[in-house]
Amino acid sequence: MSIRRAVAALCAAAGLGLASALPAAQPAAADQPFGPPLSVTRAQLDSALRCHGDLAASPVEPVLFIPGTTSDSLDDWSWNWNRAFEQRHWAYCDLDLPDHANGDIQTAAEYVVAAVRTLHGSSGGRAIGMVGHSQGGMIGRWALKYWPDTRGMVADYVGLSGSNHGSEALGLACALGCEAAYWQQASGSAFLRALNTGPQTWPGVDYTEIATHYDEKVVPWTSAYLPAADNVTDTAVQDLCPTETVEHMGMSYDNAAWLIGVDALTHPGPAVLSRVSRATCGDPFMPGVDPVAFPVHATAALAESEASELAAPRLAAEPPLRGYAQAG
Repeated sequence: MSIRRAVAALCAAAGLGLASALPAAQPAAADQPFGPPLSVTRAQLDSALRCHGDLAASPVEPVLFIPGTTSDSLDDWSWNWNRAFEQRHWAYCDLDLPDHANGDIQTAAEYVVAAVRTLHGSSGGRAIGMVGHSQGGMIGRWALKYWPDTRGMVADYVGLSGSNHGSEALGLACALGCEAAYWQQASGSAFLRALNTGPQTWPGVDYTEIATHYDEKVVPWTSAYLPAADNVTDTAVQDLCPTETVEHMGMSYDNAAWLIGVDALTHPGPAVLSRVSRATCGDPFMPGVDPVAFPVHATAALAESEASELAAPRLAAEPPLRGYAQAG
């Protein structure tokens, strides 16, 4: 007999209700309607989000763009996906994560939760899309897991080389200390064990995970993939365009990644490769990228990424899991 049942029996014998003797068991955070309270102030959450276009009237679902580790929306999205959306008059919002997404992903995920709720409300209750690069392709899953109300607000999640199951390359990189987000994205981290224990996807949300065979950051590249399901498409850009040689950073402006991602955002369900035209395979850039300005944009993005990584605090170990994640 468990201790709780034994106490219950004693209480019953004494004519006492169990509730008066022991506190009621609390459900895990993932089972609560709205998840744990957000610890970040509303002012901080609001200042990190910038929206463009009419969210309620957009021809396609409004999209939330989430950057990767060491990056922000200017580096990751302003000169590629943002421009392509503006050319089509599609509404979108850019989200900047604190410390260029170098910090504790558990804190950064609160920004995603708040952004999803804001987009959903501002669009008149439309289900939205999320497009994320690297950490951005994974962090939304933490939000969906621990803040269940967001699941009904998201129609599509498109990950570009998402770090869903971490990277073997980060274990050695963190041997002498590294930023919080790198610890958490190393294969076998406590963060990733919590994220991937239990369901990894949720009904009603369509997941399109797009990888590249030449990924030097997410290693192995297949660790971006999610368990097979009707609402999941796992694919590499080489499955569409076999000669594609794009690496990790390039996934934010790769043409094949764009073609697959847009198929997901403009159709019910996840992307379907047989529906995607291969006519532009071989094009070096996705729509929206200015070939003349590309060297300037790419160099600036790389320099900002390196600078933010150098400035980020180095930790000797992974940040501890929050209580809600330990429980759920």
